[in-house]
Amino acid sequence: MAHPQTVEEFKALVEKFEARRGFDDIAVTLGLQPHDVTEDSISMTLPLTEPMAQANGMFSAASLFGAADITGTFLAMMTYADRGGFPLAVQSNLNFMSNSKASPAVATARILRGGGSVAVAEVSVADADGKELVHSTFTYVIKDRTLGK
Repeated sequence: MAHPQTVEEFKALVEKFEARRGFDDIAVTLGLQPHDVTEDSISMTLPLTEPMAQANGMFSAASLFGAADITGTFLAMMTYADRGGFPLAVQSNLNFMSNSKASPAVATARILRGGGSVAVAEVSVADADGKELVHSTFTYVIKDRTLGK
């Protein structure tokens, strides 16, 4: 697996991963979907559904964190999966900048640094109007892992 070149390729890689995993995980619960691909980034959408909302109807902090982490994880996995490893987040730094009801939110990840067994991703999450909701970095350790239960 390598960095996808198109959204269609990104969708196919996500579907292949989901089939290998063998069970629904938090990405399914959040309703994350591949959205965009550039030369150095991928994006996923997070719909604002009732289970993902705070009491005031805006995105919950947990759903925004999940979208950021999973988007960064997919990018690290696709960038470094040729080694057979799976990224495990070992550190995160997340700033909640604002909140919104404008759905969907879009999480966009890019690798800041990678090599060996570590990758660092920067992930921003913006609402449907482009307002930045979250700015974050994640450090992933790339280790051999078996997918599934």
